[in-house]
Amino acid sequence: MPVVQVGGGVRLHFLDEGEGSALVLLHGLGGNCHVWDEFVPAFSRHHRIVRPDLRGFGESDRPPGPYTLADYTRDLATLLEHLALTEVHLLGISMGGVIAQRFVLDYPERVRSVILVSTSSEVGPRAQAAWLRLADFVESRGFSESAVDATRSVSPAFAARYPERVRALSEATRQCDPRAYAAAARSVAAYHFTVELSRVQQPVLIFQGLDDQLTPPGGSVKMARALPRARLLLVPEAGHNLPMEQPQAFVYGVLGFLAGVDHARGA
Repeated sequence: MPVVQVGGGVRLHFLDEGEGSALVLLHGLGGNCHVWDEFVPAFSRHHRIVRPDLRGFGESDRPPGPYTLADYTRDLATLLEHLALTEVHLLGISMGGVIAQRFVLDYPERVRSVILVSTSSEVGPRAQAAWLRLADFVESRGFSESAVDATRSVSPAFAARYPERVRALSEATRQCDPRAYAAAARSVAAYHFTVELSRVQQPVLIFQGLDDQLTPPGGSVKMARALPRARLLLVPEAGHNLPMEQPQAFVYGVLGFLAGVDHARGA
């Protein structure tokens, strides 16, 4: 099992496959590296695909916390050093998108381009309070039906059409360690990158579902306006799990964007 030791002696599990310019895939809260399984065959025909289990999830170690965004960005920097990758394309969904933003701000020389999916550049007081309540609930009581109902993580149309896939999303979250999940939720409960994003000179692609109930489209519009070189794709009939709901649009959008960036760099 490929692992690298990162901060605090945590063992980080990852998968590494394909050839070409490197694309690192960061999953969201409650996910793991296998959320990308259906996309890897298409992506790995053109790129080297690196997908870690973030600390606290999948086959990586699950220390009880607390975790910070700095922990996650240092973990990623250590992984890239371990793999001798000096520059990568970075794609993150939801919490993974938050980590991707912080990483490109802190390690700009390591990033060729960024793809942000179903994420935001800031959290307001009401959302922060909701995240902290969720973390406290999961940590003290574990996962209940109400805590892991994945219905709102997809568009209403998708939930009605594919109830079995929504149940699978809920079950995947139930497999997480409650303490690690709570620690991760707290790490992204409060952040405000919007002003800082003006420093990002890399090309950025933003994917946003128009039916996203967890990170509404307004946040992506704000990100796009803050980033000097951003392209915003608003996808109809897609919620928070946009790649799963609109896989063809996701694959074509990602590959087209990366091809343009690599061509401009002569890679």
